[in-house]
Amino acid sequence: MTWYQKTLKKYGKEILTGAIFSVICTLAFLLWIYGMGKTFTWTDISPIDPPSIFVRFLYSALTFVTLGRILYVTGFYKALYQIIGDWQSFKEAKVIIWLLLMGAMFFVIVPTIVDILNGILSVGYNLFALILYAFPPVGVSLIFFVFYFYFKRKLRPIS
Repeated sequence: MTWYQKTLKKYGKEILTGAIFSVICTLAFLLWIYGMGKTFTWTDISPIDPPSIFVRFLYSALTFVTLGRILYVTGFYKALYQIIGDWQSFKEAKVIIWLLLMGAMFFVIVPTIVDILNGILSVGYNLFALILYAFPPVGVSLIFFVFYFYFKRKLRPIS
């Protein structure tokens, strides 16, 4: 017999009593909330705002670090220079490519990333709200557990 089987056998009645009490409280709270007429509604939240125009001026640096770096590492600019052959035409083509990359970063990539992050946060928020709505004791216990775990790690002495 393993340790958890021994523990379950020894404390099974207490565990079952606690579980039944939690389920009864959950159902009572659920009926109480339902009786008050409150219903669960999916809420769309957007905690991350799209960047302002002043922040978007930094897109040149972001483009340089991401897309520009990828083109440089893959040898795109060397191939472009070999195709064009003329230094001045190469510089003009590079400016056009750079403007297209900044436009893609400005209009497509960053707004898409912001929308994805907002969607993830919105789904997480709504799932947590659903848990709190359907199972208040479980939700409150989860909140207390997170705080306990956080403060236990935060206040642990450094050895």
